[in-house]
Amino acid sequence: MSLKFIPSLQTGLKIIDVRKQLAKRFGVNFPDIECVCLEKGIIYPNERPVADILKPIQVTVGNPDRKILTNLAATEPDMFTEDVSEPRLKMSCGHAITPDSLFGHMKKTLMSQDIQGVRCKNCRAEWSMQEIIKKADMTKDERIFFEYKVSLNMMNQEDADSSECPFCGTYCQRQNQNELHIRCTTCTRRTKKVVEFCWNCKRPWTRNHKCTNTKHELEQIRRFLNEAPLKDMAYVNNRKVPSNRLCPGCGYLIVHDKDCQEMECKKCKLFFCFSCLTVLVDVNKHSGENCVVAPVQICSQKGYN
Repeated sequence: MSLKFIPSLQTGLKIIDVRKQLAKRFGVNFPDIECVCLEKGIIYPNERPVADILKPIQVTVGNPDRKILTNLAATEPDMFTEDVSEPRLKMSCGHAITPDSLFGHMKKTLMSQDIQGVRCKNCRAEWSMQEIIKKADMTKDERIFFEYKVSLNMMNQEDADSSECPFCGTYCQRQNQNELHIRCTTCTRRTKKVVEFCWNCKRPWTRNHKCTNTKHELEQIRRFLNEAPLKDMAYVNNRKVPSNRLCPGCGYLIVHDKDCQEMECKKCKLFFCFSCLTVLVDVNKHSGENCVVAPVQICSQKGYN
């Protein structure tokens, strides 16, 4: 993020007030300033009280004038607005869109759902983030935030009934929720031999297959854990609890937002203490006053602890 801002302690201050202050201070348009939390992948809404969020506030500055490279210009109307008055560009799938519409579509898609990809409205082709960053003429702030948001969405995606083939990009469905080896019918049809991959790690399926995290995935998870802000939690004598944890049961990524430290994992339904990471058989018998804060979890290819 290009800016980190510590607002005044004025009572009743809201995010909209901070955005107005920053827009005036730095001479930029109000819509181009966003108050965000990179670690959680959040863009704070205007009415959110400043007192409720972590300080300092991270800020992104957007591009007020998104340009189009001459070789990317298109003559077809914008796929969303049907407008032909604004300059449009051609996406890799062949359909046209203005840079502002492209950025808005990407932002709405990634912020409203835990999904990794952005698709064409017309043909449903998926666009890479590299293509979107270039063609939406995104600023460095926008690029950093939304690339990290894609990573968070990828790590937090749960209970999906389809998974992207790592070889061709087609989404494949599985019939059995416990099945790990998935056959890609598109690749199988094209290569005329059975092509299967692992549901979890996306590597080619082999006999006696064992999942291992890729180096990139491990780096993302370690960053998620190591860069998590410390926060005070109610009923915990030992303060400064890491705000990001992995479920001790299944490894699902969890961000602590509010309420107490007893946590139920959304994925495996395990109850555990977010502070000490103790698995809770009876939540009512866990005493937060005697809780010892567990250190930041360590993640490796062999697992996590």
